[in-house]
Parts: sequence; C-alpha cells; structure tokens
Amino acid sequence: MEKTTVFEGMRLPAMSEQEFRALGVDEVAYIKSYRVEGGLAWVVHAADGTALAVQKDVAGAIYSAEAQDLGVAAVH
Repeated sequence: MEKTTVFEGMRLPAMSEQEFRALGVDEVAYIKSYRVEGGLAWVVHAADGTALAVQKDVAGAIYSAEAQDLGVAAVH
C-alpha cells in the first residue's frame, strides 16, 4: 500500500528523499553565508543543495541566481 499525506483535503503520494530534493532543482535557489578567512562568502545553492556560485556579497549571490533563471527562496 502506497503512503499518502492529507493536505487541505487532498491526498498526495509520499515522496522519497531523492524526489523531494529534486523538486524545484531547476527553478529555485537558496543563498547561505559561510565564514571564510577574511570574512563571509555567500554561496548560491540549487534546491538539492548543489553549490552553484560563490560571491563576496549577498547582492552578487542574488545576481548569480537570477542570471541562471533561478528564483531565490528565503530559508530560516
């Protein structure tokens, strides 16, 4: 029997971790800061966590994501 999740009255099939990670991989990016020698680096990641670009500031990271036609998602 296939697992399902009820979401606002809809029954959705369960997704594997791999399927979930691939969701939006070509459409959404997130930006995360990392401490490096001399300060911070801003890394653009695809939805599956793959690093796509490294920039010196957040504005450059956003530009990099948008240049690759990726929307930037806010994560907490």
